[in-house]
Amino acid sequence: MLSGWLRACALMVVGLVSVSALAVEKPHTAIVVGGGLAGLTAAYELQNKGWQVTLLEAKPAVGGRSGLAGSEWIGNAKAQPVLNQYLDRFNLKPVPAPEFVRTPGYLIEGEYFSAADLAAKQPATAEAIKRYEATLDDLARSISDPENPAANSTLFALDQINVANWLDRLSLPPTARQLINQQIRTRYDEPSRLSLLYFAQQSRVNRNVDDRDRRAARLPGGSAVLAEAFVKQLKVIKTNSPVSAISQDKDGVTVKVGSVGYEAQYVVLAVPLRALSKIQLTPALDAQHQGAIKSTNYGWHDQIMLKFKTPVWDSKARMSGEIYSNTGLGMLWIEPALKGGANAVINLSGDNARIMQAFGDKQMVDQVLIRLHAFYPQARGAFTGYEIRRSSVDPSTGGAYLAFGPGQISKYWRLWERPLQRIAFAGEHTDTLYPGTLEGALRTGQRAASQVQDLAAGKSFEPVKVEPAKAPEPATKESSGGIGGFFSNLFGGSKSEPKPVEKAPEPAPVPAPAPAPAPAPVTAPAPVVEPAKPAVEPAKKAPSKKEPAHKEPVKKAPTKPATTHKPAAKTEAAKKAPAKATTEKAATPAANTNN
Repeated sequence: MLSGWLRACALMVVGLVSVSALAVEKPHTAIVVGGGLAGLTAAYELQNKGWQVTLLEAKPAVGGRSGLAGSEWIGNAKAQPVLNQYLDRFNLKPVPAPEFVRTPGYLIEGEYFSAADLAAKQPATAEAIKRYEATLDDLARSISDPENPAANSTLFALDQINVANWLDRLSLPPTARQLINQQIRTRYDEPSRLSLLYFAQQSRVNRNVDDRDRRAARLPGGSAVLAEAFVKQLKVIKTNSPVSAISQDKDGVTVKVGSVGYEAQYVVLAVPLRALSKIQLTPALDAQHQGAIKSTNYGWHDQIMLKFKTPVWDSKARMSGEIYSNTGLGMLWIEPALKGGANAVINLSGDNARIMQAFGDKQMVDQVLIRLHAFYPQARGAFTGYEIRRSSVDPSTGGAYLAFGPGQISKYWRLWERPLQRIAFAGEHTDTLYPGTLEGALRTGQRAASQVQDLAAGKSFEPVKVEPAKAPEPATKESSGGIGGFFSNLFGGSKSEPKPVEKAPEPAPVPAPAPAPAPAPVTAPAPVVEPAKPAVEPAKKAPSKKEPAHKEPVKKAPTKPATTHKPAAKTEAAKKAPAKATTEKAATPAANTNN
């Protein structure tokens, strides 16, 4: 009898050990929503840790917000450390950039200038640009911690001013102001829509990164090859799968795609804010998150790639890389075509892109080609076709990438950095240091994957602590000013003259940001239809006191495994044509990465 009892006990122990072993071996499950570089990174990192991951992408292909260039300039390990780590990991070999493309060039009234040419031939313009850069550097140095830019009332005040106000005070000559405006709108958004604090913070982040570091190499095939490298590693990718709802409870999450539900323990949401607004979350987001979704400013960027059978510009100029124009060509990206010939990628940014909403694709191309032909008479004869990417009218993005407007850092800084229950957020708009770039997207994919693993281990996330800053007293408004210049020249007008510059107030008072006037388009050559003026929303006043980054801490994740994901019978192959993402805001054709 004793021996029977011992045998029964032994069987019970074996059974308990077996159940425990099965529980340990059972993989954690996660769903990643969004197939841009941020989502691909999060899925890859989780899968590498043994997670069962399903990636859902609304569009027919992964890759996210992308540019049109067949290849892209990328930064070195100093400028883009995470990007270079993945290139090494996937054995992707960039080609060193020639020296002449590692600093920006200028196209003034159709004449190409290197930085050295500009100093020799247009010293007043060159000196004004240097003065602007020195003033911006001083402003950037005032931010000791770029992860907490509004640490005191003086810096907090910068968030209430737009960049155009600040530029007005510099009294720059017209050509220099036009070139600077073009650079800012290409990298961020229209100066009149951009928070001065955000502009200063981003300048602080990149203060020790030279232009040469930002264009250190060319990645053949562009960032699409990086997206493809991620795709080859992932087991379950479902394209054409727009998510309509996500519900979460103490046991797990359910993600709805049409009538199909996917279950998992955790979710990584790696989509732009505009796309997030179309997903019903249960429980719903709080008022602060909902306000961020509705009002956070995104930079507007469209791109046109003009294809030529031969280069039509002066070969002696060796035009390549990033070129800023003060006339109707905006920011150009010149590159050799993959099958011979040459391409000119034209970036239409800021209010220039907003105005062009009323134009069809061919009308936009015709107007840019007209201007290029005026400077380079062989343009029309060598023209073979075009491609176009219009981020500004993409319903899932409403622009290209995050560009905080006046007062928005005070409200939404680092808001998306903390998980909410079982949801972690990724995407360029959730990165504090490199938003709007491929580097930022990759960083947030890594962060979100790490946070999900921490949640599974039982860690809870407290709200991000940001030092409060006392809001300054309100003062009188000042003009946003600024020189449009781009489309008034593009549509047959003469070079814009600067608006009168108002005297700057004393440093202590902070002006409330005035609404930025939309540049008025000039009548285009027939048969182009006159575009409608876009409505420009006035910037909101900053709150009298900085709001906390988050209202409540995240609830502690349960240690008990939640309902596992229901995997498909067969892994669906991802389509092999992911669009590429931007490597950097300015140097490469826009689009981060869908997030």
